[in-house]
Amino acid sequence: MFEFPEVPVSRFERIADELAERGWSVQEQLLPEALAQALGRECRALWQQADLTPAAIGRGAEQVVVPRIRGDYTRWLDDCPPCAANTAYLALMAELRSVLNRSLFLGLDSFETHYALYPPGAGYQRHLDRFADSPLRTISVVSYLNHAWQPGDGGELRLHLDAGMQDFAPRAGTVAIFTSADIEHEVLAAAKERASLAGWFRRRPDNPLLR
Repeated sequence: MFEFPEVPVSRFERIADELAERGWSVQEQLLPEALAQALGRECRALWQQADLTPAAIGRGAEQVVVPRIRGDYTRWLDDCPPCAANTAYLALMAELRSVLNRSLFLGLDSFETHYALYPPGAGYQRHLDRFADSPLRTISVVSYLNHAWQPGDGGELRLHLDAGMQDFAPRAGTVAIFTSADIEHEVLAAAKERASLAGWFRRRPDNPLLR
C-alpha cells in the first residue's frame, strides 16, 4: 500500500501553541502534497459519481437544505469506500488530536469529518460550528484540496476575529484549525469547484445523555 510522507510533530505543536494564544491556526502545506492530491481525487470522484448529497443546516429532525445559506455537497468519511488516502488522513488527525490533548488538556476523544464540494457560485454564510444544544464539538478542522488555485478564484475561508476579518485561500495542503464555539466563519463563493474536508474534534461528554 502506498505510504504518504509523515508530518513533523513540530507542526502540530505550533498549532497547539496558536490555539492557546488566539483560538485559531492556519497552516499552509500541512498536508503532504501527495496526500492532498489523493484526497482531492477522492472528493471529485464522489462528486462525479453523484455520491455527494446537498448539505443541510440545523440539527436532527429540524435539518433543512437551504442552498442560499449553505451550498456544499457532502459525504461523511466513515461512509466512504475505504482507501489509502482516507486512512492516512484519519491517522494524521489522530496524531494532531494526541498533541492537542497533551498540550492543552482538551479531553478530545473522537473525530468526525466529511468531504465537502462547493459548486461554482456556492458558499456558506457566517456561522459557528458548535450546536446550541450540544457542547461536544470543540476544535474545527478544515483541510483544502484545490490544486492550482489562483488569486481571483474566490472560495476563501473568512474568519471573523476580534481584530477584524481575515481571509484564507483554499489552496491544497492548507489546514485551518479553530475553536468551534468561538470563531465565527464563512465560505465565500468561488468561481470554480472548491473541495475540502471539514471535521471536528469532539470532547468526552460530561453528561452521558449528551451526544
